[in-house]
Amino acid sequence: MNKPLFLRSNYLYVFGLIVLVTGLPLSLFLISISQFILAGAFFLEGNFIHKFKRFFKNKTAMLVAGIWLMHLIGQLWTVNLGQGWDDIRIKLPLIVLTVIIAGSEPLSRKQFFIVLGAFIGAVVAGTFVSIAVLTGIIEREIIDIRDIFIFKISHIRFGLFTCIAIFCLLYFTFSKNIFLKSAYRITAGILALWLVIFLFIAEALTGFIITFTITFLLFLNWSWKKQQRAGRIALVAIAAGVPILLLFVLNKVYENNYAPHNEAIDLNARTEQGNPYTFNFSNTEMENGYLVYSYMCDEELRRTWNRRSDMDLESTDKKFQPLKFTLIRFLASKGLRKDSAGVQQLTDEEINAIERGVPNVNYQTSSIRVRLLQVMWEFHQYSEGGDPNGHSIMQRLESWKAALNVIKANPLIGVGTGDLPNQVNNQYGEMNSKLDGNHYLRPHNQYLAIAVAFGITGLCYFLFTLCYPLFFSRNRNYFYFVFFLTLVISMLTEDTLETQPGATFFAFFNALFLFAMPNEKRND
Repeated sequence: MNKPLFLRSNYLYVFGLIVLVTGLPLSLFLISISQFILAGAFFLEGNFIHKFKRFFKNKTAMLVAGIWLMHLIGQLWTVNLGQGWDDIRIKLPLIVLTVIIAGSEPLSRKQFFIVLGAFIGAVVAGTFVSIAVLTGIIEREIIDIRDIFIFKISHIRFGLFTCIAIFCLLYFTFSKNIFLKSAYRITAGILALWLVIFLFIAEALTGFIITFTITFLLFLNWSWKKQQRAGRIALVAIAAGVPILLLFVLNKVYENNYAPHNEAIDLNARTEQGNPYTFNFSNTEMENGYLVYSYMCDEELRRTWNRRSDMDLESTDKKFQPLKFTLIRFLASKGLRKDSAGVQQLTDEEINAIERGVPNVNYQTSSIRVRLLQVMWEFHQYSEGGDPNGHSIMQRLESWKAALNVIKANPLIGVGTGDLPNQVNNQYGEMNSKLDGNHYLRPHNQYLAIAVAFGITGLCYFLFTLCYPLFFSRNRNYFYFVFFLTLVISMLTEDTLETQPGATFFAFFNALFLFAMPNEKRND
């Protein structure tokens, strides 16, 4: 009996890849259904024994599948078996997608670029929808910039997809290895520029850092090939000088925002209404260089605020932070005293911003600069022993500290696959963390997460698996280099493999750019 046309070729397989890349930035449902389509194509197309042989002969594929097997073996010394099996289920894409894509024939050039085009189209569509939410075309209350991402995809992960899409578009714009009309190259360049702009609008600091880093390294690589000895020495100087310059600029920004203003403190001063001020010099919190808890008059603050806003001062703002604290920080950021006169000087737009949870006059617009200032504030607060609850950077620092303590106690083989959450949570209590139970997080660093679960032994295997293709695989290429840098940088602040979309992101792009790259003889 003759097979249908879509099974006589790899059409079903390619269709599954298109569904997957469309779902990655837009739909968890499509991510799940696509893997059933790919599994179906793998077996229905036949010759699957040969496909398994291809997989087992592929050292890189075997190493990646070994990450999943490591989690399976880690059940042997875990206590919480239920949590462990759930973790193994979440990481199934590491073995499923790796086996399917490594076992299948490489895509043709046309198929490969169709898959990339579908992915880019999905990312661009996602940015347009997000901007529609931001501008009010799609009605949705926006408390935080993250609220513009209406698809159930992490805003950080969407930023990673945006990074990869940017460099795919740049390939289409500048590469001489692909024939494209000028109009298509110009369109690709414009879309790449738009995605960079979107990273700024969405305050995607991680995405921006990754984009800058990859651009810088690609520039150095391109320049190195064109330079002789003197030119290469200059490039080495540039490579060393740019990070130093960035650190200098960041330090100046930090000083401009946290260098104390030399304001004279008059302990006998009174408000315009004749009321005394209170001062809390034991609390050194500052906003834009102004002490937050100086020149405080609670009664005037409460009375005047409640006249200007429908939200009671003793309630929470729309980010569920104490409204009074948000107001005090905002007034301090403007150099205003915390009294009736200070509140009266606020504009209606600023009152609205405070109600939304904006604590600083400089945070009212969305930009990378604003996100950078917020990160600096959190680092400053953490160094001063501030409350980490509700602040992502401070919470990460606490979770890293807890994870490191667990690693010190279990250095060789870790605590096992299922015990990571409980062991880290116990550490929060043992180190007397200021975090409340609702903010007890996983390590939020993939390298630490692996080390907690499998010790230094497991971490060494994981790092070797990540780096092996870059140094030893003949299949490495431009696309893989972009993906590799995106992955390893993002894992510093995210435990990427701890969610199914994250595990799918790693497994799919790793396999696509290493195992499915086109055979130059196939152009159909």
